[in-house]
Amino acid sequence: MQNAFTRFLLLLAAPLLAASVVQAAEPVALDASRDYLLGLGLVSSTDHLGEARPQVRLRPLWAFQLGRFRVATSGASSLLSVGRQSVDPGLSTDVFSTPAFKLSTSLQLDDKRSWDDDARLQGLPDVRATLRGRATARGALGPRWSWSVSGSQDLLGRDGGLRLNTGLGYRYPVSDQTHWDLSLGAAWGNALYRNTHYGISDEAAASTGRTPYALSHGWDSVSLGWNLTSALSRRWVAYGGVNVSQLQGAAARSPLVGRRTVYGATVGLAYRNN
Repeated sequence: MQNAFTRFLLLLAAPLLAASVVQAAEPVALDASRDYLLGLGLVSSTDHLGEARPQVRLRPLWAFQLGRFRVATSGASSLLSVGRQSVDPGLSTDVFSTPAFKLSTSLQLDDKRSWDDDARLQGLPDVRATLRGRATARGALGPRWSWSVSGSQDLLGRDGGLRLNTGLGYRYPVSDQTHWDLSLGAAWGNALYRNTHYGISDEAAASTGRTPYALSHGWDSVSLGWNLTSALSRRWVAYGGVNVSQLQGAAARSPLVGRRTVYGATVGLAYRNN
């Protein structure tokens, strides 16, 4: 399944490469030279793994259009959709789009993770940074309900494995410029992904004195989020929200897990040039 999915991702990602050398036959939805977003958010969050305490930090947001390409941070990806088209995080492009359905591909960086500062996980191998290829399908279930399915694969062979996400969303329009979203999501990982993030290999156990812990493929987390977004003007957008994530099954029983359920909150302001 993994090899077949990798070929599928590479096939869908072909427009990202072809668009750089072939002029698009169709006009792009956003102006390539003028459309961008810059913002700053205050984020409170914590991690399922280790003994990390909740952190409050400022997170920069940015997004811009470059021909058929869109580049956006994860937070900025939803803000361009206030009265406009949705944008995937990372480097993305649409493969197929209608008012009721959209198929897109993207390239995203997964940051590395080090355990050096966590007494619970110190000595275990770090999770290496990698490049993931993602294919995402989104569809409308009515005027307010929507669904999404995405799959991402580690393209550099750095033990990132295969990850699948599915979601259900509900949008309530408070006014023409303000809405809130309720989202429910679930995530699945193959054995390689789950062992990299939640497992302890025989080698790591031998070097640290821990007990080995191995996982097979399966569903490992569910999440619920509520977000409010308001276009204060044509150029300024304010947003805020809360979310909760809970690990399931073998992932929740991992000796690396410090918290099975974690909460987060964010609030911020962004500027769109057009």
